[in-house]
Amino acid sequence: MADSHGTAALHGHAGAAGAPSEGHATVKTYWIVAAVLAIITAIELTALYMPGLPNWLLVGSLLVMSVVKFALVVGFFMHLRYDSPVFRSMFIGPLIIAICIILALMALFSAYILLPRQVL
Repeated sequence: MADSHGTAALHGHAGAAGAPSEGHATVKTYWIVAAVLAIITAIELTALYMPGLPNWLLVGSLLVMSVVKFALVVGFFMHLRYDSPVFRSMFIGPLIIAICIILALMALFSAYILLPRQVL
């Protein structure tokens, strides 16, 4: 028994217009997303070791970049971009809860500095 569209999607055959079947991303798209993830990671590491950066700006920028990386990984590498919105909400809801918990714990313990940084 063969399904109607599983074989083409499994083997990565292109549709009539040259786009991948089932609306999934191309290999080029995955490479671009991987490059963007690497650039964001480099920016995060640079921000972490940058002296004189205010703690609120460091924490805020790291959280924003983490959310962007999360969205890219979940959207493209876990294929949620092409799935039902119900599945997206199953990831976005816990992400919001996790961010709130992290911020609450950081505020509770005044732990805004991840690593000791020298102030110039």
